[in-house]
Amino acid sequence: MVPEPRSADHELTTTDWMNAGGRLSLRVSRPTPRTVLVRVTGEVDLSTARRLDEVLHSRIRGPVGEVVIDLAGVTFFSVAGLNSLLRAQLLADAAGALLTVDPGGSRAVQRLFTLLPMDFYGVMSPRPVA
Repeated sequence: MVPEPRSADHELTTTDWMNAGGRLSLRVSRPTPRTVLVRVTGEVDLSTARRLDEVLHSRIRGPVGEVVIDLAGVTFFSVAGLNSLLRAQLLADAAGALLTVDPGGSRAVQRLFTLLPMDFYGVMSPRPVA
């Protein structure tokens, strides 16, 4: 389980080095008391998606009205990452929270999203992240 942020600006940063040589960095902050912002940097693949799941699950369980996932810093995004986002959407729906995914300028994320023959079940709601 990911501990609650303790710093004055309510940020939590976690970096995981993976065996396959990939790296995933997650930065969690609370811009408002009911909003959680998760900035993802690096590679989201089969070996790192589990960590993303853990962080999203722990943040969506608490009292939250909106979860924003910023993927602008992602350099590789696989179907495992897509599945993480779909699971996060299900959790957010169950919690009554809004989930917004911002692919930013990440070509890896945009490429996968454009290959999908669906609207990603409404998960992909691009908007600028503050």
